[in-house]
Amino acid sequence: MPEVTIDDKVVRIADGETILTAAKKAGIWIPTLCCNAALSTNGSCRLCLVELETGNGKRKLVTACNYPVRKDCTVRVSSPAAAGARKGIMELLLARSPDSTELRELAGRMGIHGTPYPTVTESLRSCILCGLCVKVCDEVMGCSAIGFVGRGTGRTIATPFELASDQCIVCGACAAVCPVGTIQIRIHADTGEAEISPFKSKAKLVTCSGCGKRTVAEPLARKTMVDVHIDWDEFRERARLCPECRRKRAAGSLALARDKHF
Repeated sequence: MPEVTIDDKVVRIADGETILTAAKKAGIWIPTLCCNAALSTNGSCRLCLVELETGNGKRKLVTACNYPVRKDCTVRVSSPAAAGARKGIMELLLARSPDSTELRELAGRMGIHGTPYPTVTESLRSCILCGLCVKVCDEVMGCSAIGFVGRGTGRTIATPFELASDQCIVCGACAAVCPVGTIQIRIHADTGEAEISPFKSKAKLVTCSGCGKRTVAEPLARKTMVDVHIDWDEFRERARLCPECRRKRAAGSLALARDKHF
């Protein structure tokens, strides 16, 4: 097992585990934004940069979230080079997403309370281009309804042709993983629809067959029925219930089973 020395703390980890994993075991905090345990990691936000000693007195900056440790090494999280790099990246992120409460809180924890850079235009504001929403839509949900569009300062994430995508099942997974709150789920009570903003994709909400409350989006309910191969009518009936009615249904089934047993 490789031995990692992080800011003078020694940690043993399994071969191939990351510097970030070693830091967590050592109780050392490294800021991250684009790292999510449920998705592949490519270090796109660069906020977890640390300084790695490579031998012969040489050092280099690497992303802690996806750098695999295969031999003993020494890492500096709080070195001037690493701290300065992370500070510069956070200042650029604040310029990109100045209105994000989540980002400002993370910056505050890092001791950063502003940015010297001009903020981006209102139309591009908020998204930090971490790509987590694109990954979860593709890798987990299998929809690929959104992707990166454009280049340079005009780069953003959108649906094809920036129109409502017919591939979107309005599951809300993209909103769940967004680290800065850019993506929102909006419920339109007048039409009974859910909308994924800013992607403009909408879908009707399923009505609970028990109480009439609105639950999940219809495309998501259909995908669940197709992908979950369970030959069980009870499952299909429960899938059309809201969580509260589902609990009542389960409690009733348990009570009936007890009565039959005794």
